[in-house]
Amino acid sequence: MSDRAGLVQMSLAIAAVTLADRKKRRKFISGLLLLIVGVFALGNWPLEAWIGRSLWRMLFWWGGCAFLCLLMVLFAAFDALAAIGEERRKMGIKNPLDDEDLPSE
Repeated sequence: MSDRAGLVQMSLAIAAVTLADRKKRRKFISGLLLLIVGVFALGNWPLEAWIGRSLWRMLFWWGGCAFLCLLMVLFAAFDALAAIGEERRKMGIKNPLDDEDLPSE
């Protein structure tokens, strides 16, 4: 059980380091885009006959392509929101939800 907890902690630490830096996020998104294009090209040309012989292979391949595309869209949305937050911090714009003028109870 402790090995699993250690693996989860290590995965979270790697994700935090990767997602914290803008260059690393963009490099990851670019790599994911190249992977998507590669999987798509591989399925359309060299493996077309093999994938086309079975409905399950076709569904599995398209499902994999769709999953990778959705993952890239999520990372792109996260990157856009993180970039907006970084630029706001650089400009000194406070988060409206952190306003000290609001009464606290």
